[in-house]
Amino acid sequence: MTAFLEAIKPIMIRPMGGIRRLFKRFHVRKFVRILRSSAFFPFLAPEILETQHITMKKLMFTLALSALVTMGTQAQKQMGDEHNIEVSFTPFGGNPIDGSTIKYRNFLEDNRAFRLSLAISNSSDVHAWYQDGEINTADPVSPQLNINTKSSSIGIAPGYEMHFDGMDNLSPYIAFELPITLGNRSDEMEFWGPQDINDVGQPDQYVVWNLGNEQGFTQVGFNILFGADYYFSDAIYLGFEAGLGFSSTSFGNHSITTDNLTAFNMYFNNAFSTEAAGSEVAGEFVGQLPFSALDGLIYNEYWPDGSGSDDLYYPWPNHISNTTIGNVFQGALRVGFLFD
Repeated sequence: MTAFLEAIKPIMIRPMGGIRRLFKRFHVRKFVRILRSSAFFPFLAPEILETQHITMKKLMFTLALSALVTMGTQAQKQMGDEHNIEVSFTPFGGNPIDGSTIKYRNFLEDNRAFRLSLAISNSSDVHAWYQDGEINTADPVSPQLNINTKSSSIGIAPGYEMHFDGMDNLSPYIAFELPITLGNRSDEMEFWGPQDINDVGQPDQYVVWNLGNEQGFTQVGFNILFGADYYFSDAIYLGFEAGLGFSSTSFGNHSITTDNLTAFNMYFNNAFSTEAAGSEVAGEFVGQLPFSALDGLIYNEYWPDGSGSDDLYYPWPNHISNTTIGNVFQGALRVGFLFD
């Protein structure tokens, strides 16, 4: 602090001469290090500078994008018989290029195009919900028990575009699209316990068995879209889309399975008679049922009715289908490459 005050003292007395002497006494880099000290200028603290750096990167990206727009004034749009591949573009997001949905177009003529969007997603995770020895530490030591969660979906959306006259590098259009999506989700949970009523209390006879829940869905829609492509060059463009859409979703039967029926009934239904332990599990229910093995919600379809009887009931309604009509808007820009 003292060194800095001594350095700027000549400036306060004789401004121009003092500035010259200041730069003779302090190397530029040293002066910058002083300026960056949060003691003098808190807004130049390292964490603030990092935020400013990110902001500047976004600003430079925006300026570069503006420059491309200016350069694209002489670009030429599609002429017919071309193909193109397209992905989503979010310049200010965490992942600027989003390839989760890929769209292909074939320009039959300069004003007509066939389009097809494809989205594929598949995820599989394994979690340990009991470690070795966590249930039983004595011999035999209880095994590790896992939870497996899986989800998958595939979507296609064939469509047709009609392009209109715009500028040489701007191509507005109207499109019709038929999106179809098939999805499935399943959870599988491992348990450790007796598989026979005579094995209760004998851990050396216990086995690992599985309980699974599975649900699928189908979604079909129809969209009327309005959009435009702006060509920066003869091959690269940015575009957007918005419009109206109809969507109908139906849920398949909820399936409950187990690889050990006796162990299942003993664990969940307190079935400690030969007849009860061997009864079939109600394997399918119409409509969507909530389940999440990670939250312990994997077999809640039936609960005691509270009267002390053996009658069971399921207290929630099952979602069978959904239909929506409304606006369709793609929150991201579209970036594509045109080729012969």
